[in-house]
Order: sequence, then structure tokens, then C-alpha cells
Amino acid sequence: MAAPDRDVQRRQTKAFIAMDPTDIALIPVVETSTPSGGKIRRDGTPRATQRFKVIVMTFDQRPTVTTAGVERTIDYTLLGEWNAVMAVGDKWQDEDGGWQEIVAFTEGHGYERKALCSRHVPKE
Repeated sequence: MAAPDRDVQRRQTKAFIAMDPTDIALIPVVETSTPSGGKIRRDGTPRATQRFKVIVMTFDQRPTVTTAGVERTIDYTLLGEWNAVMAVGDKWQDEDGGWQEIVAFTEGHGYERKALCSRHVPKE
């Protein structure tokens, strides 16, 4: 059996995202070097809003902030169309006030872009 052609796979990915979409304006993080050799990270200009599917990778019933006040991150996959514009370090704020950050990419096969993300829970 022949594999579906790339256009079919791209249409299927777009339809899958459309079943539970999230519109996100990713914010790139810009690093500049300091004279002492350190780095300063600041938010860059947000990218144009794009449509993604945000998929939780695991379900964990433990509290997101421990009794000692230590933040625990939650891991997600960010699935975009093949031409989605994103980079490691890009971030966005979700409806609950938490921050999501792209930490790595996975294979996209030319018909989708997939990134691994961590959600940083807001401190109260």
C-alpha cells in the first residue's frame, strides 16, 4: 500500500488541529551577551497568531506547586501545520495565567511541526 502524498497528510494535519484548536501568538526570547560574559534574556516581538493543537503528554494528579513551594512543570506537545513558525525558547501565556515554553522539536515529517513544551505554573 502506497503512503499518502504530502498534500493529503498536510490536509489531515490541518483537520486534526481544527478539531480542538488553540490560537497562539508565540513570543520569541532574544538573548544578548553582557560585557562580563553573561546573557540577558528578554521578550522579543510576538509572532503573528497561529493555530495549533496543544496536547498534554501525561496526566498527573499531583499538585503543580509542591508544599515546599517548588514549581512543577507539565509537559505538552504543540502541533502545528507544516509551515508553522516557532523556535526553541518561544513562549506564550495560557488562559490560566501559566506560561508555556517550547523546549525542543520532534520529527515533523514535512507535513506538520511538533514541539515539546513545558507549562510553568503561576506562582501565587
